[in-house]
Amino acid sequence: MANAARRLVFRAIKDVDWETLALPAELGPTEVLVRTARTVISAGTEVAVYSGTHIGYTIPGAKYPHMPYYPGFAAAGTVEAVGSAVTTVAPGDRVMGKMGHQDWVVVDIAQESLDRIPEGVSYEAACLGRLGTVSMQSVRLAGVKLGEHVAVFGQGLFGQFALQVASLDGAVTAIAVDVLDSRLEIARRHGATHVVNPSREDVAERIAAATEGHGVDVAIEATGDQHVINDCLRAAAWLGRVILLGSPRGRVEIDPYTDIHSKGVAVIGAHSDTTAKATNIFHRWTDGAHRGLVLELLRQGRLEADGLVTTRVPADEAPSMYPALMSHPEDHLGVIIQWDDAP
Repeated sequence: MANAARRLVFRAIKDVDWETLALPAELGPTEVLVRTARTVISAGTEVAVYSGTHIGYTIPGAKYPHMPYYPGFAAAGTVEAVGSAVTTVAPGDRVMGKMGHQDWVVVDIAQESLDRIPEGVSYEAACLGRLGTVSMQSVRLAGVKLGEHVAVFGQGLFGQFALQVASLDGAVTAIAVDVLDSRLEIARRHGATHVVNPSREDVAERIAAATEGHGVDVAIEATGDQHVINDCLRAAAWLGRVILLGSPRGRVEIDPYTDIHSKGVAVIGAHSDTTAKATNIFHRWTDGAHRGLVLELLRQGRLEADGLVTTRVPADEAPSMYPALMSHPEDHLGVIIQWDDAP
């Protein structure tokens, strides 16, 4: 059994490095040792924390983020050993979890869940799928109904998955909005009925044309750019819903009478923490239920991960990706860190 691991750490803003930590000589009863195969960088939260642009830095008294910060939201790997009380996974199982950018991880499954990856779903797709659970929650909060018009502003990983899930829920019009043609082309391949590039097209005119002047029933903001919220509000139809999937990085002035009050528009926050923590009669869809659903839809091929990864780097080169993502985000969509040679 491995006795040490290395992980990425932000020691300060714009300071990323490796840290070595000891692993226990023996696993506790509910602990699982995982050898990491792949992790995915969240280009939103992780880069915002690294670059110093995260909204939490500007909120007096906020406890998040703080340094040192250990980045990582989604990881996939193989179970190497389990504690005496563990029955849900076994050595050799392929699993995904929230394990950070680390080569060996001890997970206490009494505190943090591990999900078995179905046969036919790659480590890479499983990592991306865990991000997709956040998108799934945003679409569930939107309550997309069969035949509705949906626009997703921003076609990063969260936006790409949100558009796919909205289409699965029955959106008859699925409009992808982004300033990068490469991302729009991926969205089109994955089911977008219309694509709009605001850098050269009038978004309001294109949405009006696509919806016969109706506007969209659901506008999902997936960029994290607070100024795009106004575009979503204006695109929303009467009694439409605007969903804030991307975490806004600042404050913005809006026209509440014209864009919200007079049209009866609902604005809904879709932070990942809005997911139910435990199943009850009102909330079946917990984060765990969403993870299982995403993995099954990936297995069925009804949710697509192909084409979402633009950059794959060996672990040794991982620190260099943060300044690259900060300075040239347009060059990257999904960034995967490869920890071993597993397919």
